[in-house]
Amino acid sequence: MKLPTEVEGRQQLADEIHARPFEPLSTPGAALAVATLREGPADDARCIAHLARLGGDATEPGNAMQHQVRCGALRVRWERHTEFHTFTVFADLDSLAMDRAFDTGWLDALPHDWLATLPGRMISATQLAVLPCPGNPPHARVVAPLFCSELLVGNRVADGAATVVSDLRSVGGVTRFLVFDHAMNRRRAGRTVQRLIEVDTYRMMALLSLPLATRRMGQLAVEETQLASLMARFHDATDGDEVLLHELVTLAARVEYAMAEHSARFAATRAYSGIVDRRLIELRETVVPGLQPLSEFMERRFRPALDSCAATAGRQTQLSERIARAAQLLQTRSEVERERQNQALLGSLDRRQGMQLRLQETVEGLSVIAMTYYGVGLGNYLLKPLAKAMGWHETAVTLVAVPAIALLVLLNMRRLRRHLQSPDT
Repeated sequence: MKLPTEVEGRQQLADEIHARPFEPLSTPGAALAVATLREGPADDARCIAHLARLGGDATEPGNAMQHQVRCGALRVRWERHTEFHTFTVFADLDSLAMDRAFDTGWLDALPHDWLATLPGRMISATQLAVLPCPGNPPHARVVAPLFCSELLVGNRVADGAATVVSDLRSVGGVTRFLVFDHAMNRRRAGRTVQRLIEVDTYRMMALLSLPLATRRMGQLAVEETQLASLMARFHDATDGDEVLLHELVTLAARVEYAMAEHSARFAATRAYSGIVDRRLIELRETVVPGLQPLSEFMERRFRPALDSCAATAGRQTQLSERIARAAQLLQTRSEVERERQNQALLGSLDRRQGMQLRLQETVEGLSVIAMTYYGVGLGNYLLKPLAKAMGWHETAVTLVAVPAIALLVLLNMRRLRRHLQSPDT
């Protein structure tokens, strides 16, 4: 069947729904998952090469997000995520006693330094043991010695098909879960184990921003105090606008730099916490008497840490908005002051223009007199011979010429002024 040309990457989009499938796991069984931070795309090739030490294919799987090899009876799977890698080792065991549930002898098939030399820095390590338990799970007092802790959490999961018990503590860098299988098949056991691994891994990824939030809270307190001081000086008008604007711009730059540097981390925390919530819902928990439910423990301990991160991100955004409003107020006052100065300047220009107009009129009057004087002087040279021929006295000719010439000069000056004042000129 011939089909049209595909959109670039269509097959990858179609396969996205099948990405990261659950690994079936028999009961009894064990799993160990280690998550390491992903520094960049170059780490992917290092991970594939590390898998090749177990006898797998060293070829990089292109855009694939996972790769799996076998090492004896063990199944080792690598998965690539946006910010981290996960290496998960699965083992189907013939038998597993409860008092030895967290023994790691089954990992002896791996090279002795393979786990220690995993690429990247470890963010979480999760060990799970799946034990058959046809009836009710053992009491918490019986399970507690395995964890060396009296503080256990757990509940029924998978609609009652299994019971999960853990202390959610990192002992030797590893968080341990004990799963009692009441009525799970291999695929359901694999899904349950994978969800518990993701709860622990994404919990740690979400908490990466907590130290940042703690440190940023102290910085925000200082920046908010500085902004309050600036606004008090703005209100009291104790400093010039240029000084306030310089300090405000410096503060705004510092806050915006912090937001640009940390916003991605806080956004990732929100995303990871959402995944943790969804995985807890997918476990479909029911309460076991004597145990605090896993979701309740996470809500009581995990949620406040996330709230602190969210509060820091929100407080940071609010501070940025307050600085923007302060800048607008300062700009408004500067514009009002500038408008006042412009009005004073225009008033000064009006006064100067009036003075120039009066000076111009004075100059025009003097010009009329001067031009009349020179006009009369020139006219006398022409009119005196005529006056002698006609028998007129020379003084009479001058008396008649003065007003006539002055009138002509004045009329010509007014015509010239009207011409200069015309909008078409």
